[in-house]
Amino acid sequence: MNNQKAILISLFLLVSLIAPGQDIGVLSFTLTPGGALPVGDSTSYFNAGGGAGLSAGLDLASFPLLFFKADLGYNYLPIETEYGVSLISAGIGAGHDFKLLDRLSISPYAGGGYYHGIVTDGSGTSGSDLYLAGGFGVYYSFLPSFSLGLDLHYINNFALYSGLCFSLGTTFHLPLKKSTRVRVEKELPEKPQPLEEKKLPKGTKLGLDGIEFGSIYPVLFKYYDTHPVGKVVLRNWETTAVSDISLSFFVERYMDNPKKCEAPDKMKGGEEEEVDLYALFTDDVLNITEGTKVSAKIILEYTLAGKSYSNEYIETLRMYDRNSLTWDDDRKAAAFVTAKDPMVLEFSKNVAGWITGKTCKAVNSNLCMAMALHEALRIYGMTYVVDPTTPFAEFSKDKLAVDFLQFPRQTLIYTAGDCDDLSILYNALLESVGITTAFITVPGHIFIAFSLDMTADEARRSFLRADELIFRDDKSWLPVEITKVKSNFLEAWQAGAKQWRENEAREQAEIYPVHTAWQEYEPVGLPGSPAAISFPFRTSVVDAFQQEMVRFIDREIYPRVSRLQGEIRKSGSKVKYINKLGVLYAKYELTDRAMAQFNKTLKTGEYYPALINMGNIYYLQGSMERALEYYERAAKKAPDNPRVLLCLARVSHELENYGLVRKSYARLKSVDPDLAEQFAYLDLRGEEAARAAEMSAVTEVVVWEEE
Repeated sequence: MNNQKAILISLFLLVSLIAPGQDIGVLSFTLTPGGALPVGDSTSYFNAGGGAGLSAGLDLASFPLLFFKADLGYNYLPIETEYGVSLISAGIGAGHDFKLLDRLSISPYAGGGYYHGIVTDGSGTSGSDLYLAGGFGVYYSFLPSFSLGLDLHYINNFALYSGLCFSLGTTFHLPLKKSTRVRVEKELPEKPQPLEEKKLPKGTKLGLDGIEFGSIYPVLFKYYDTHPVGKVVLRNWETTAVSDISLSFFVERYMDNPKKCEAPDKMKGGEEEEVDLYALFTDDVLNITEGTKVSAKIILEYTLAGKSYSNEYIETLRMYDRNSLTWDDDRKAAAFVTAKDPMVLEFSKNVAGWITGKTCKAVNSNLCMAMALHEALRIYGMTYVVDPTTPFAEFSKDKLAVDFLQFPRQTLIYTAGDCDDLSILYNALLESVGITTAFITVPGHIFIAFSLDMTADEARRSFLRADELIFRDDKSWLPVEITKVKSNFLEAWQAGAKQWRENEAREQAEIYPVHTAWQEYEPVGLPGSPAAISFPFRTSVVDAFQQEMVRFIDREIYPRVSRLQGEIRKSGSKVKYINKLGVLYAKYELTDRAMAQFNKTLKTGEYYPALINMGNIYYLQGSMERALEYYERAAKKAPDNPRVLLCLARVSHELENYGLVRKSYARLKSVDPDLAEQFAYLDLRGEEAARAAEMSAVTEVVVWEEE
C-alpha cells in the first residue's frame, strides 16, 4: 500500500510540471509495435509475448533537455497453458534527451501508471494494479517532423508480471505555440522594446534610466561587434559632473571578455545620453540549436568627487537558434554562404577535378563549372521542398518574421531545402571554386546568379541569347533558378532568366552580390565534424555534364550556322562568310568542320584570314612547323597585320627562334600595343616565359581572324 501511495505522489508531481502557464514546446506521437520477454519469476508462468503502444510526448521550452509523456499500451502475454493474459495499460513518465550527433539522440526515461489484465480463457478473470517502467530509446531524425528508433525498457506490473519489452518506434513531431523548435516567431516587434527600466532617485549618482535589447541571431555574431545589440540611457542624477565614465557589456559563456562600449567621458549634472551596446561573441553561439534566454551583464564605472564607483546590471537577453534569421535585409543570407566548409569543398573540388580536360575552351569556364555542379546536385538527389512552417513566399513579405535557413552542410546532409536553402548551397559551392555569386530576390522568391567574369560587350559577343543574362556595372551575370534542380541546367537557366526579365520590367527584382554582402554580414563556420558525403558516381556526373554541354553548344551554334550558310548562298559563296563559318566551328572545337571551310576558302586564293586560322588549328594541336608555314603565307599577304605579327611571334617562341620573336613582337608593339601587352611573355624566355604565360592565362588562347 505504501508503494502505491509513493507512485501516486510521483505521478502527481510529474503532472504538476505540465501545469497551465508553462511555455509549451513540441508535441510528439510515437507508435511502438514490439515484443515482450518475461524475466525473473515471470518466466515460470509466461512465454514471450507482444503488443503495441502509443505515446504522446511533450518537450517543454522551459525544460529544453527534458520531455514528459503519456502512454497507452496493449500486450498479450501467453501463459504455459493454451491461453494468455491481455494487458491494457495507461501511464505517464519523463525522460532526458542526449544528442549523440546532429540527428541521432538517446533518451533514457522512467514512468508508471495503471494496468488492467484479463485472462483469455473465457472465465472473465481479471485484475488491476499499478506498474513501473524504465528504459531508453535511440532515435534518428530523418526530417524535423519525423524520426525512427529502437526502444528497450523494463516493466513491473505489480502482482502479475515483470519483463523486458523491445519495440520499433515511429515518431511524428508537431510544433506548438512558442516551441523552441518552431522556426518562426512573429510576435517580436520591429523596434526593440524596453525590457526593464532601472531608475535611481535623484541625488544617487550615475545610473541607467532605460535598457533596450533586440533579439540576437547567432549566424550574425560577427556583425554585433560593430552593430549594436541594444542601447541604454545614461543619466546623471547628481547636480555635479561625473567623469571617467566606462560602460561594458558581457554575456558569460558566449563572450571571452566584456565589450567596452563608446560612452561619454564626462556628464554634467542632470544630463542624460543614449549609448549603444556592442558584443564580441565567440563562435560558441553557433552551438545554440534551440532558442534560449541568457543573462547579460552591463558594467558601469565612473568617478564622482574623486571617488570611483562601479555598478553591475543583470538583464535578460533573447538568443535565437543558429538557423534563425529575418528578411529585413536580404543581404543577411550571405552569412550562411560558407564556401570554406569542409563538406562544401569536398563536393565542389571533386566535381571540378572530374570535369578537368572535358570542357570546351569556347564555352565560358564559369559556365562549365556551374553546369557541372548543377548536374552533380541533380544526380546526388537534391530536392526542392517548400518548408510548410517557414515558406519564403510568406516570410519575405513580413520583415520581422523569423525564418529558418539551412547551412550548406545541412542541406547536403538532408538532400532537400526550399528556395533560400538551395540558393545558399549553390552559391557556396560556386564560391568555393572561385566563382563570384549573387542572390536575386523577386516578390516571394529568391534564386541566384553567378558572374561570367566578362564585360557586357564580351558577353553579348559570346552568347547567342544576351537577353538571358544580367548586366550590372559592366559585369555579366547568369541567373539560375536553382529550385529547378531536378531539371537540367539549361532549363534552370532559362527559368531564372524569365523570372528576372519579368520582375525587372516591373522594377521588382534586386541583385545582391555575395562578396559585397559579406562586407556587412561575414560568413560563419558551422561547428562540428562534417558528415561523410555519399558521392554520385563520377561517370554519371561527367556524362550528364558533357550531354548538357552538347545541348548548350547546339543551342548556341546552329542558329548562327544556319544564318551564315544563308549569307554564303546569298553572296555567291563569298570567302568572307565561308571563313566566318569556319571560325565558328573552330571556336567550339569542331575542328574537322572548321578546316573544311578554311580549305574551301583557300582554293580561291591566298585569303590571309583563312591562312591565320589554319595556322591557329595546327598551333593548338602542337604542330608548330605546320602552323609556321601558314603564318608565313599570311605574312606575305598582310605583313603589318597585328594578328599575323602575333602569330609569327608566338609560334617562333615555341620553336625557340628568338630572333624572329624579337623582330615580330617589336613590330607588333608599334602597330597594336594593347594586343602586344596581352602577350607580354613573348619578351621573356624559358621557364620565366612559361610562368608569365600561365599567369596571364594566354597559354592556350588563339586570336581568330574573322574578316
